[in-house]
Amino acid sequence: MQKWKAALGLTALIMAAVGSIQAQEQVTIEYWNINTATFGGPQVDALIASFEAANTDVNVESRPKDRYPTIVQDTQTAIAGGNPPDIIQIGWPYLSYTASTLPYISIEALVEMYGGEAAIAAVPQNIFDLTLVGEEHVGLSYSLSNAVAYYNPALFEQAGLDPENPPQTIEEWTEAARILKETLDLPMVAIDYSNDNWAVENLIASSGGNLLVCEADGTYATGVDTPEAIRGLQTWADWVANGYAVNALDQARQVFWTGEAGALFWSIAGRGAIMSNKTFEELRATTYPTFGDLPTRLPTGGNMLVIMSTDPARQEAAWRFAQHLISDEGVAAWTEGTGYIPLNPAVAEEGGLLAEFYADNTIQQVATGQIPNMVVWTSFPGENGLAAGEVLFQAVQAALGGAESAEAALTEAAEEINGLIGDEPCTPA
Repeated sequence: MQKWKAALGLTALIMAAVGSIQAQEQVTIEYWNINTATFGGPQVDALIASFEAANTDVNVESRPKDRYPTIVQDTQTAIAGGNPPDIIQIGWPYLSYTASTLPYISIEALVEMYGGEAAIAAVPQNIFDLTLVGEEHVGLSYSLSNAVAYYNPALFEQAGLDPENPPQTIEEWTEAARILKETLDLPMVAIDYSNDNWAVENLIASSGGNLLVCEADGTYATGVDTPEAIRGLQTWADWVANGYAVNALDQARQVFWTGEAGALFWSIAGRGAIMSNKTFEELRATTYPTFGDLPTRLPTGGNMLVIMSTDPARQEAAWRFAQHLISDEGVAAWTEGTGYIPLNPAVAEEGGLLAEFYADNTIQQVATGQIPNMVVWTSFPGENGLAAGEVLFQAVQAALGGAESAEAALTEAAEEINGLIGDEPCTPA
């Protein structure tokens, strides 16, 4: 009898030990992002390390991609193969596409299953609602940015330009570019761009145009063939044709930080990358240029965190990781390392974790000052949204390469885009 009881006791101890081991087994999740080694990758690694130190049961593997459209396309492939990413950065222009096409888990569902109300309560409601489609949040608002004009003050001085008073308008930048080209035989402007169309939308929107409009009949149409939109792209194309700007896609950042261009129109999120890679002494920045007296309209860059895990344990782990990323500590580390505007403005205010950093960082202050000029980064609607964006990208390349004028390229693009999205419903203003 005693042996039987002892055996039972031993079995219970073994079962308890096995249960404890199982409870402590690591869950591995994949974090898909656009943060390469030269654009936020080190910060992602640091945030993963701090999360894993506090959550020893979770292993996070970073899976960086080169750009937002690539992430969406690769996600489609992974979903088709039955292995969607666990947590993924999806750029703002793909919100509508994600809501209508991809198998996301809403924030409401995640909170109901795993809690987390306190973590998301710290995010201002208007920022939190950036992911709201219908009655649910597709993802968790994460990275926010706007475009600034970085410049190399040493090159300005060598060309006889005043680095204390950098250009503010398109017209002033054009004149400064002429001087830099004539004196140093260097292009003034590098504009980093890809097929997410964020760079060209900065120019088109600030010129008074729109990539997307809601027609009176309640359907969408593109506005890229309007005079305002054409002016935005033609300005850029003229700069390239005159040698005032480089046409280097997403390698433009490297042209600038190696000292081969006077300025770079790029996201504030690239501040950390430029500081880490620049070969010249001092980096400065000023506001994005205006078209005459028109105010700038700057599409909000960045991304949301979307969870797609189908396994409950990985869902819960991904949700915990997402909460870590949007915590005050996570946001502070993300902003300081990259340049992204913090989700919660209080982090940068007096007494906040970033108060001293903001007080000392004039480049970061430029982006913060442009917050009132931020608008929604256009999301072409429906299942053909990705294809519509690619059509615009091809038109931009045609104009910058000199194959067509901006007017011809955008007129042709508008016809094709309208054929892709023209049946998508909208609510006229």
